[in-house]
Amino acid sequence: MSNRILTEHVCVVSTKQAPPMIGSSQASDTCQVLDPQTGSVLSSSGGAATVKVGAGVGVHSITPIPLDNLGSLNCQNAYIAYGGKGKDDMNAYLIVQGSTSSPKWKCKLPEHLEGGIIVSPCGNYVLGAARSGNCYCWSLLNEGELIKIWSAHYRPVKAMVFSDCGSYLVTGGADGIANIWSLMEIVAHAASDGLSDGIYGKASLNPVKTWSEHQLPISAMYTLPSSRVVSASLDRQIIIMELFSGKTLAKIAMPSAIHSITADANGHRLYLGSADGTIFCIDLDIFAISTSAESATIVTNSNSERMDSKGPSISGSLLENTILGLQNKGTEASYISELRGHEGEVRSLAFIDHDDQQMLVSGADDGSIKVWDTRSRCCIRTIYPWSSNGSTSMDDKSSKSRPCPCSSIIIIPRQSIESHEAGAFSHNSMRATPKQQGGTIDLLKPLQRFPKQFNSEVDFIKKIIRNEDSGSNKPKRNIVEEENISQTKRTCVESDDQLQSGNTQALTNEVKNLKAELANAADTIDRWQKVNTKLAQKLKNSSKI
Repeated sequence: MSNRILTEHVCVVSTKQAPPMIGSSQASDTCQVLDPQTGSVLSSSGGAATVKVGAGVGVHSITPIPLDNLGSLNCQNAYIAYGGKGKDDMNAYLIVQGSTSSPKWKCKLPEHLEGGIIVSPCGNYVLGAARSGNCYCWSLLNEGELIKIWSAHYRPVKAMVFSDCGSYLVTGGADGIANIWSLMEIVAHAASDGLSDGIYGKASLNPVKTWSEHQLPISAMYTLPSSRVVSASLDRQIIIMELFSGKTLAKIAMPSAIHSITADANGHRLYLGSADGTIFCIDLDIFAISTSAESATIVTNSNSERMDSKGPSISGSLLENTILGLQNKGTEASYISELRGHEGEVRSLAFIDHDDQQMLVSGADDGSIKVWDTRSRCCIRTIYPWSSNGSTSMDDKSSKSRPCPCSSIIIIPRQSIESHEAGAFSHNSMRATPKQQGGTIDLLKPLQRFPKQFNSEVDFIKKIIRNEDSGSNKPKRNIVEEENISQTKRTCVESDDQLQSGNTQALTNEVKNLKAELANAADTIDRWQKVNTKLAQKLKNSSKI
């Protein structure tokens, strides 16, 4: 029974650092398909398990496209990935699983999307989280048109998730703020004003709810059932929010910063990947606490003392008591346990929940993928998918010589691989024709870099500057930002004069200089933000002493 359940799901994993080259070819693909039961790398054999993004390309984020919601008859999976070969070569890619072309298309985006790309549950819209604090919305089936740009945060947008109903977008920024946006309002405003009344939508689009519970940048977010969202920050705080009431349900202090979040299918238990390689398990209700107590008889001593640093730990009070503010009799919380084994920061987590079998898949900066049995709290498999030989041994030195940090993990049904290899369906009458299989995917066009009404990049930049001058409620900037923006404005004014005089060559040179100055300004702002973060952390540490 266990083997049958385990083989019903496979994992698609990616790394943000392209695997090393061996001769003229890459050692392994950036995206790999793994079997969590055997630890084998299925994509190494080619066929329907192949997920190719191109040689030398690192994937920072990858998200599946719900083709079923778009009326596709094909069992293949399609993904939109964001990555590139370097900081100055970041693109969006359409990847079709099992396709010989790698990828189907790629396109340049308006700016660096630090928070990555996600696709709406309906499959119609793609949203990006930018370093500037802006969010972008593209219509996937309308030739990839850029339909909305709005200012979501004062600092870079770090994370985005959709609510469980799919109607609301929740964003978390480096400013420590979490905002909830109505997808209907985003699309409606874009359709009504055509981006002409304010390209950043500062005056027309406001968040439905706002939380400012965190003191440092938000690092991860996750959606729970019943319209709840969990946010994690570098301040080591976990916040559980209820979207529609705007209430903060719980605040939990963790031993280290959290970089990734997932949960079981019913939202009973949270799994948090931390900066020190530990995975924390938090029971959110009585059912989860009772199941943890049952497994505690396996992994802990009879006197409930904490085990050594290499084993899990379970200790003291209920989460309900924490939420209600009741005093804890123990020294630690019994609703929190630990899974230890990773040597680097845990950047990705995914949960496999099918019938009685529950597994957790984790990926870290050390290049390892671990599969955990959540009932026994044991690691049952360790995989190094980007090593030269796809080794599952922890002693494989070749896999650790140049670690490829895991950036994302996606769980897909194994049927999507097997059915495609067998001809999609067992009955000929049900089999999709090649035209039907490719029809929906052919409708997915590259994402546009600029809105339709702008004929060129110069027009787009000039529109941005006019909105910067006329915006009444724009955020306050520091001295460095003001100087960089002022210099950019002067350059654009000179470009405008040259355009009117018909000097095309001079205009082209000015546009290139403008791009370089914008890049330098972004680097300067980023350095100051890092200094500010370090100072805040030092002040926080000194206050504890």
